[in-house]
Amino acid sequence: MAEMPQLVKLQEELKDAGFALIAIHSQAVPKEQVLKLLKQNKVNYTVVSGGEVPGNPVSGIPAGFVFDSSGKLVGKGKPGNLKGTIQKLLESEPHYLAAGRKYSSKVAAVAESLKKSTAYGQALKRLEKDASGSGPAAEEAKYLAERLTAHGEDLIAKAKALEAVDAYKALQSYGDIATRYKGSKLGEKGEARQKELKADKDFQEELKAATVLNSILTECNGLVWQGKGEINLENAMNKKVSPRVTAGVQMLKKKFPKSKAAARVNGELSIYGFKNV
Repeated sequence: MAEMPQLVKLQEELKDAGFALIAIHSQAVPKEQVLKLLKQNKVNYTVVSGGEVPGNPVSGIPAGFVFDSSGKLVGKGKPGNLKGTIQKLLESEPHYLAAGRKYSSKVAAVAESLKKSTAYGQALKRLEKDASGSGPAAEEAKYLAERLTAHGEDLIAKAKALEAVDAYKALQSYGDIATRYKGSKLGEKGEARQKELKADKDFQEELKAATVLNSILTECNGLVWQGKGEINLENAMNKKVSPRVTAGVQMLKKKFPKSKAAARVNGELSIYGFKNV
């Protein structure tokens, strides 16, 4: 529990490098309680129920294990003490989008640049000239360009799926794609979809509702959690926040009664102890 904030920060900092943190929950408490605790700590990594690292019994928690891109165990100890090992790996291992091949000098420079920048559109531009030729370097450039393109198309597909669920996050995602892939067709796609959605009256109405919901959830960040992952809305500190949350919900339902955000709000707030606001 004490290291969770550090792990959340680490995952956020290194997500673009392909770092993936997987935590094993191994204590005998109800799943609902675990979910509340994860929500409380704004956990942004995968948590599974039960598991082990063969040949490495754990006698106390927290215990951490670091694996390289081939799956080899290369470090173990307290999670908070493994950051140095992880950083060295990120410097020595290929970026996950460049993994799978060895590259000659020109393409290797582009592959290495992915560790320091998410300007994937610029990387695609640099690969374009080499990919148009022939020989090993051209094949390498084509392979890496295909990997970058497939990643961008996956991001667009995820943004598209978000349109039906969360207009706020969908628009953010298209903006991110437009920035990362600026100067490429994928960047143009992201930017074009942003413009289409800004001109779509129905989407804009849903976006307004989603923005209100986002502000309500931001208010919930000010709630104080008690032991066992519970929130007592009658707590003196929470009494200041609770009325603002309730007022926000009532305004959302009154102004945007048919919105997806209004349909989601009670489910989103249930973990904070609000019922049928």
